[in-house]
Amino acid sequence: MEPDVQPTVAVRFGLFDVDLVHGIITRQGARLKLQEQPFRILTILLQRPGEIITREELRQALWQEGTHVNFDGSLNAALKKLRSCLQDDAENPRFIETVPRQGYRFLAPVHQIHSRVNVTSVKPAVAATDPDAVEIHLSMQPEFSAERAAELQKERRKEQSARRWWDITLLTVAILFGSWLFFFIIYPVPHPSVQRMVRITNAGDIDVTGGIVSDGSRIFFRERLGERWQLMQTSVEGGNAEVVAAPFANTRLFAISPDHSVFLIGEFTRADDEMTLWLWPVQGGAPRRLGEATGRDPAWSPDGSQIVFVHERSLFTVRPDGTQLHEIARPNGKPHAPAWSADGETIRFDSENGGSNGNGTTIWEMNADGSKLHRILARGTQPVSQSSGQWTADGKYFLFSGCQNDECNLWGMRETWNWFRRTNQGPVQLTRGPDSLHVSIPAQTGSRVFAFSLRSHRELKKIDPKTNGSVFLMPNLRADEAVVSPDGKALLYVDRPGGSLWLSRMDAKKQLRLTDAPLVASAPRWSRDGKRILFTGVQPGRARQIYILSSDGGGLRAVLPQGREGASADWSPDDTQIVVSMRDVKIPPQFAIYLFKPQTGEFTLLPDSRGFAEPRWSPDGRYIAALDESKHHLVLYDFQTKKWSPLAEGGLIGIPYWSDNGESIYFQDQLEKEQSVYRVNVVGGQPQRAYSFGDVLQSPAHYLFNGLDAKGWLYVTVERGLTDIYALDLDLP
Repeated sequence: MEPDVQPTVAVRFGLFDVDLVHGIITRQGARLKLQEQPFRILTILLQRPGEIITREELRQALWQEGTHVNFDGSLNAALKKLRSCLQDDAENPRFIETVPRQGYRFLAPVHQIHSRVNVTSVKPAVAATDPDAVEIHLSMQPEFSAERAAELQKERRKEQSARRWWDITLLTVAILFGSWLFFFIIYPVPHPSVQRMVRITNAGDIDVTGGIVSDGSRIFFRERLGERWQLMQTSVEGGNAEVVAAPFANTRLFAISPDHSVFLIGEFTRADDEMTLWLWPVQGGAPRRLGEATGRDPAWSPDGSQIVFVHERSLFTVRPDGTQLHEIARPNGKPHAPAWSADGETIRFDSENGGSNGNGTTIWEMNADGSKLHRILARGTQPVSQSSGQWTADGKYFLFSGCQNDECNLWGMRETWNWFRRTNQGPVQLTRGPDSLHVSIPAQTGSRVFAFSLRSHRELKKIDPKTNGSVFLMPNLRADEAVVSPDGKALLYVDRPGGSLWLSRMDAKKQLRLTDAPLVASAPRWSRDGKRILFTGVQPGRARQIYILSSDGGGLRAVLPQGREGASADWSPDDTQIVVSMRDVKIPPQFAIYLFKPQTGEFTLLPDSRGFAEPRWSPDGRYIAALDESKHHLVLYDFQTKKWSPLAEGGLIGIPYWSDNGESIYFQDQLEKEQSVYRVNVVGGQPQRAYSFGDVLQSPAHYLFNGLDAKGWLYVTVERGLTDIYALDLDLP
């Protein structure tokens, strides 16, 4: 009897369609032959895809109770035929997986082809004329009831809806990512810029080395008055400056505590000395020693719990009560001006280059405990010399002075990342002259900085120390280093800010450029016969070298061997050797004095000369004069005794020059009240004032001693400079 069948139930997996009612299996429309038992096994597996069907369940479904048969052999044979029909591999199954000691599982997704069916049992009649037909007795499981079919259809619709939403989500994400990438590339964060520059002071003679401190409403700075320095204050908006009643005769104001209640100050005799550090209440009163702390450039941490400062060549921290004083780092170079990040986790400072980049400074960074010390800009990055760095109050930018060829400007680096727009985190130049700017500190607003502005006009003159008479030689000297030839007819000078070495006749009617960029020259020296020139030169990314060239500009060559850095040099009396302040770039930081033969490359270290600089050979060849590292002491080396001896002491001694007869040395003490030039005899002499500039120092001017001629007249560079404080309002996007 034929069953009552509503639409045929059929399922699909992979490339196969299975008619569960009529027992037909096809692959891409082509019917396949499959015996009854393998087909019944397939039917049972298709009813419960993904589930484990035990061998016992298969035995009960295939053989009635009481049937005697080799079950294991028959089941294995049926499964083998089924896998062969499906082109499946038992070792690497796609459809039927053997689960060891448990049974079998159908792996592929199963989809219903026809929807409604209301069949509980089926006994199909198979025509005898159909050789491909298979008679089966199939008891349908509840999974293929009408309710199950509806559930399968609903699940399929959910899957299709989920796929559509997933596609829409991916498309939306792709559109948003593309829009962000386009905006990120095309519209980067703008560079910071200076919106306004306002002059705050009109003093003209502010001491740059005194720094600037601000409490948000006032700025504090220092002016020189003879041998004393006065502490001054004025409004951040400008106006008249007033003297601050400081607790010491010479007081250096370094910083103010984060709560604006205490000043950090130092007491000094010479401006460049290390100082005892004190805490001084802002409202006035007696200062208190900061424990045993002695040094320079102290700075408060943002939370006020620590103070970092420099002592000799190391960085130390101490608590405000003077306790827990300890060293945290000792860099290769000499550190200056440490600064805290806004979160107090990082300290940056500038340090003298260890011979890698000329005589400039670079900015270094470390953790607050002194670990992970490293420079923040790669070698050769502009600007060549970086110093006086400070974070803005919000920590978004780091601002610093960048100098090249003695011309300084304000630079900035963005410290925070903007995920929405492309951010340039390299150094950006914010000012471009015309004045040389030395940034000092950001104010509390985070968008204003104060800077020293230096403007100068130089003249070269010759002074008779006996009669006080003078002659102007070059009224518009564009240099701060000038050396007159031995015959007094020509002048060597370094052009600023370009850094080129020039040769000029005294009447300025004929001038000759001797060197070109990127070589930056300094410290030129004539040979005794006036035919050759010795000078220090530096190129970006290289150590300072000593160069020789002829007075007509030809034959330029470097003379120091590879791996050596030279600071300054001078000729021997017969012009066959040079004496040079030199060091090994791999063993910084101290220089020493060497005798060097340019023709052979041989050099000899003078004994006990480490830490000395600016050597000058006496005309008779017996002595070499030099300065110590602090430039407080003039020392003399005697080739006969092979010993150094002290000759003079001062606040800041300039380059020494020998008299024509070699009996005495002239030098200038630039920190002395009248910036006097002194003369000291090499044999048993005491320094005697040779000339004083006291009468002309009432106006903002500085006199730099440049040597003397055969008659004893002094060559002097007169620098009529003005130094004032400016406020720069910044746009820091």
